[in-house]
Amino acid sequence: MVRLFNRFYALSAVAACTILPTAWFLTSRRFPDIIPLASGQFQAAATFDQRLVVFGDSWSDNETNEPQGKVWTDWLCSMFTCHQENLAQTANPLLRGKNVGAVVDNSELDPLGRLSQTRLADFKSQLAQWLVAESRAVTGLTTEDIRTRQEHTIFVVSFGVWDIWSLIGKDYDTAKESVERRIATIIAQLNVLARSWDSESQLKVILTQAVDVTFLPGYDESAAGSMYKDTVQTVEHWNKKLREAATAWEGGTVYLFDMNGWMVDRIRDWQLYAAGIEEENGLGKNQQGWENVVEPCVESGYRVMMSKGKQCEEPDRYLFW
Repeated sequence: MVRLFNRFYALSAVAACTILPTAWFLTSRRFPDIIPLASGQFQAAATFDQRLVVFGDSWSDNETNEPQGKVWTDWLCSMFTCHQENLAQTANPLLRGKNVGAVVDNSELDPLGRLSQTRLADFKSQLAQWLVAESRAVTGLTTEDIRTRQEHTIFVVSFGVWDIWSLIGKDYDTAKESVERRIATIIAQLNVLARSWDSESQLKVILTQAVDVTFLPGYDESAAGSMYKDTVQTVEHWNKKLREAATAWEGGTVYLFDMNGWMVDRIRDWQLYAAGIEEENGLGKNQQGWENVVEPCVESGYRVMMSKGKQCEEPDRYLFW
């Protein structure tokens, strides 16, 4: 069963009826800095009241030793006192190549990309790591205790940015085929997760759609027009196939969040506000107080969001970190 949401408020309203109300889903989010990989064996919590398990890339990764704003999963858990098990990953600055964050399937990357991702777990690896940890955590528990544990868990699967990024410059047909394989991998891994779940426990998953990477500060604005067009079409195809796959999936309840729509609305809202225009739908008020929705807060010598560099004076007013 899938529940499709095109905007943040719709997602919040329905998710409020489940384990974790998501009233702050992405509203206070600053897209993240580059941060090092977590080390050591992952462990699932022995006990918790409610839990958020996160699989994804650098946009959801909260493991860092460097100062930065909270990622959206941190905001969620700070608002509702949930325990967070975050397996999302970002490349080590010394080892990364073209991709900064994890992708759905490392085998889809070109040889150079695969080499740079050797220490960066894709979705399959992240899920496998969590399942092993969860199996250890439930050893000795009764069936009822395990079922209660599962009922108080919600999953986030948030990939796409670096998957799309890895396809920039490839011809559209090649990119399209790769997108379809990656979406199939997402569903295959959700099936693996569903098989590990008690049949009487409802599996709840938040899936985020991909953003149009041509809006991101790291995108090369001087790219040829055909490359820009192919990139936009690749994003659209990703979101179309993800929506179709989520609709057809019967392993649990999916909350499909239109992250691209959310981001575009924030940019358009600020542009209208700067022009002194308000629309009937509420855009143009800049109620969130953005100062800059185009440039990153952190300046650096690289176009793909570096962790080291000059930081803006008011990070909370920048849409992009």
